[in-house]
Amino acid sequence: MTNGARNPLVRQLLCMLAFAATTIGCGATETSEPTASAPAAIDVRRVQVVETELVVPVFGTGTIAAHKTTQIGPRVDGIIEEIFVKVGDRVESGAPLFRTRRAHYQIRVDEAYQALELAEAELQHAKRERSRIASLHTSSVASEDHLDDTETAHDMAKARRGKARAAHARALQDLEDTTVRAPYPGAITRRYVDEGAMMRTMLSANSPVIQIMKMDIVAAIVQIPEVHLSQAHVGTPARVKVDGIDRVFESEVYILNDLVDPVSRAFEVRLPLPNEDLAIKPGLFARAELLPEPRSVTVIDRGAVLGVEGSRYVFLDEGGTAARRAIKARDLDAMRLEVLEGLSAGDYVLSGPNLGRLSPGTPVAIQADHANR
Repeated sequence: MTNGARNPLVRQLLCMLAFAATTIGCGATETSEPTASAPAAIDVRRVQVVETELVVPVFGTGTIAAHKTTQIGPRVDGIIEEIFVKVGDRVESGAPLFRTRRAHYQIRVDEAYQALELAEAELQHAKRERSRIASLHTSSVASEDHLDDTETAHDMAKARRGKARAAHARALQDLEDTTVRAPYPGAITRRYVDEGAMMRTMLSANSPVIQIMKMDIVAAIVQIPEVHLSQAHVGTPARVKVDGIDRVFESEVYILNDLVDPVSRAFEVRLPLPNEDLAIKPGLFARAELLPEPRSVTVIDRGAVLGVEGSRYVFLDEGGTAARRAIKARDLDAMRLEVLEGLSAGDYVLSGPNLGRLSPGTPVAIQADHANR
């Protein structure tokens, strides 16, 4: 066979082989095409919504005040002769604080005493005269009118003695009042004048000599927002932190002011603090934490809640798939939220690191070690 005769046959054979290969390849492709598989379930945990008793603290700020504060002025008019205390002194009840010049009041005492002696002598004379006239009247020597005159003179002498006694007592009291004493144990916190100042009692309210504070017990006067009014009562426990003092004081509401400030929209409570060593100074800044009665709340793990405030939601397990549910909740602390709407105590919600991968209808696989929590 010549080359020219063989070439057409070779070409025909090659075409037939190529056709067969193409046919076989196409058949294999059609018969081996895979079917679509179901999506894999996502591993999640399941946590329970619980009901618990919760104490939600109420916070406020305020200022430390002394138990008592008194501006003390003179009790009698005169020149301040001596001041016995200075700022920072601590005094006992009855300790002398300052003295008004005594000489003028000592003279008044002497004058009142002499007037009293004179009144006593006049009364004794009136008594003797009454007795003498009464004897003469019995003997019909003195008239009835004369007897009446002696009785009147006696009564007038007795009244003058009473008046003299009162004047003497007043003079003694004025002399005593030249020395002003501490009305209670406390600390001297201000001194307004020095020796030599002329002071009058009618001005003492506006021109005191010293200020004294009773500080063995102090009070934290704290402002609380009005929205918490129903949670504060006399006797509500509290904790107080005072600036500059490294400790927390246990206390309770002792006074609740009925007046609500119309500007700050706050009300006032007073919390007593023991201060035997006088370490707590009036005027210091105070922070108070009131602890109202516990209330029942529905609580959810913060890690099981998605979304932001106002549009929060959770996922529940419904037949092995995730179901989304909107809820209303508010913050309690870093780990928990209080459920207001959408869930009840005993409900289970989904949680875990894969929570963000869920969407409604996603298959879920509950991890056994958390399934009944």
